[in-house]
Amino acid sequence: MSHVAARRTGRVRELLSLACVMARFWLTVFPLVRATLRELERDARAIPDPALRAHALETLRGEGLSAMGAALVATTVSRPDPALVRLLVSLQVAWDYIDTLAEQPAVDPLANGVQLHRALLDAIAPAPPRADYYLLHAAHDDGGYLLALVGRCRAACALLPAFAHVAQAAGAELARAEIQYANHAPAAQREAALRRWAARQPARADASWFELAAAASSSLGVLAILAQAADPATDATAVERVRAAYVPWVDALTALLDSLVDRPADARAGLASWMEHYPSDPAAGARLEAIARRAVGDVRALPHGGRHAVIVVGMIAMHLSQPTAWLAGARPATHAVMRATDSATMPLLLALLRAWRRVRARSGDEGADPSAAAAQAVNPTGQLTPVPPRPQ
Repeated sequence: MSHVAARRTGRVRELLSLACVMARFWLTVFPLVRATLRELERDARAIPDPALRAHALETLRGEGLSAMGAALVATTVSRPDPALVRLLVSLQVAWDYIDTLAEQPAVDPLANGVQLHRALLDAIAPAPPRADYYLLHAAHDDGGYLLALVGRCRAACALLPAFAHVAQAAGAELARAEIQYANHAPAAQREAALRRWAARQPARADASWFELAAAASSSLGVLAILAQAADPATDATAVERVRAAYVPWVDALTALLDSLVDRPADARAGLASWMEHYPSDPAAGARLEAIARRAVGDVRALPHGGRHAVIVVGMIAMHLSQPTAWLAGARPATHAVMRATDSATMPLLLALLRAWRRVRARSGDEGADPSAAAAQAVNPTGQLTPVPPRPQ
């Protein structure tokens, strides 16, 4: 087969993988996601403390689409198990809620974030939860909301046939993720904490300290590992393959693109930005291009690699569909990432997601029910458009 013919065949396969993922998501996964999010919103409305209640509802409405994106990962396995969908949604909601709480003022922001983060570790741990997650937080009375999220995750884990094979790898990546709360520490302490953490990680000549820290702040690798628990054929070798494909490069790309598109807002708010660690915009663009090429190539080599590639390309398109990705400072990096992705699905996903953002903006949907907001994203044929993952 000639190079041209092989490339054409590969692109047709990519489009078929996209169609497969979207059909599985909207027909099987989405109804479960919507039901789970409604249950979680009901629980959030019952939180006694008004500040915690507001944070929980804000997370569900503002970040609920990331929970639906997390559930999209369920399409990478042979069949989207309902227990897996509930696990992915509940864990992502807990992740986003804890991140929201960790952004609030605290005497020791890093310690507060780490204490809250214990809920995520308990969510997939074999031992029953015993931590007081709010020990260092200003508010405490959530009426059992966070503990119930942990319980939902644990109940789902118990129903997955291969969970025993994924628990150790997923737990290790969740433990590493507690470094993300260093970004909420005072500026004078932030970089030193991140550097100390990176120095304790296995040495990698191909990644900088801040790229490793950025990767640890993304949930996508953890979700991909957990998804393997739904396949009875999963063994330790299969888990390590998925882990190596997503960690650190897919995770790093997720966090770095998030930083790229949030850069103007972060600068206005005086918040930390991963992108500021690169010496120049051209250097950042070149590095993002290399990371994107590695990330997409690694997941394509997995079993069901076409489906994994849809998840990663969808994540990239979700970020690049934001207007801030096309500002003068970000545009070279955006073009570089698109070149590296080299996917037939990218133009389609980018166009659909831009249209979806316009629909959302016109309807004033930013604070609406996240599942209803997703359902309003329609393409010219009237069919639902995909909502790729944007895990934190």
